[in-house]
Order: sequence, then structure tokens, then C-alpha cells
Amino acid sequence: MPPKTQTRERVLSAAVKTLAEQGFAATTARAIATTGGFAPGVIYYHFDDLEDLLVAAMRYTSEQRIARYTERTAAVGGFAELVETLRELYTEDADTGHIAAVQEMVAGAKGSPKLAAQTLVEVNRWEELAAAVLGRFAAGTPIAALLPLRELATAAVAYYMGIETLSHLDGDRHRPEAVFAAASRVAAMADTFRNLSGS
Repeated sequence: MPPKTQTRERVLSAAVKTLAEQGFAATTARAIATTGGFAPGVIYYHFDDLEDLLVAAMRYTSEQRIARYTERTAAVGGFAELVETLRELYTEDADTGHIAAVQEMVAGAKGSPKLAAQTLVEVNRWEELAAAVLGRFAAGTPIAALLPLRELATAAVAYYMGIETLSHLDGDRHRPEAVFAAASRVAAMADTFRNLSGS
């Protein structure tokens, strides 16, 4: 990877980390530079301004995680395995600060049309991924034609962002685990139905 590309990714990574740890309001060029261990001028060498950096950071963290989700879910063979895989990926997202950073950018997007537009692009990409995964598992089953895939995908993305917000508000990190545990039980039943239908 060329040094210029490495430096740009270092800036993007620092922006995501600063957003996750300090929040949108505190994510200044100086704060990002401090997090990344470089001079603030480095930011303006690679990006037009702070808003340009944040738009790129939204794209950067989303693309990384979409690639990870696509890779991990591609070989999953059943609903129960899918739920367990999603549980692991969600934990990764929470631990790495991806969810917190995205939430901060969503909050900050209200005052930034460029960031709002990029956020919408990324949300749509996540919905497309969720719909594709759901569609793959529903294919060939009697309920395939009845499932509103896009609406279910929207609900999945909304849950993904909302459950972490609630966890931050009340400090209860068991909330997502409880939901995944319930989903595991439903997934086991779905796998049984899927097997009985010959899919």
C-alpha cells in the first residue's frame, strides 16, 4: 500500500475512533490528530475540510464492515448459524467502536447535508445486504413470496443501530445478548421448518 494511502487510512481510522470515544461535537481536527498521533495539517492534505473527512470516514467504516459481514455470512447454511454469526459480528462492531461512530455521525448529519447524504447511501447499502441475506435463506420456502424483504431489512438495520443506543443510555450490555438469545430460539424453529419443507 502506498505511503499516501496508508496515511489517509490512518486519518480515517483516527476519525472513526475519535467519534466513537469522544462524540460528534468533540471530534475536531485537533482531536482527530491527537488520537492518530499526527499533525492537524495532515488532515487538510488529504481532505478539503473536516466535513469532507467525516463523510469519507462514514464511507470507510461502513465499507469495511459490509465487506466483513458479506464474507462471514456467505457460507452460513442455516438460520441458527446465521444468528450466531450476526451475534459475533455485532460484538465486533461494538468492541471496535463502529456502531458508536456511526451513531455519532447520524446525530451530526442533521447539520451537515453532505454527511446526511452519505449516511443515507450507507444505510441503503446495509439494507440491501440485509435483504440479500434474508432472501437467500427464504429462497425456495413457501413463505418466500410473503416476506417483505426490504421492510424486514429496514427493521434489521434500525434494530442494529437502536439497540446499541439503548445500551448506552441505560448501561445494560445484556440487552443485545437477550435479543440474540431469543433470536436463536426462533432460528432453531425456522431451521426445522426449512428442513421439513425440503429446502
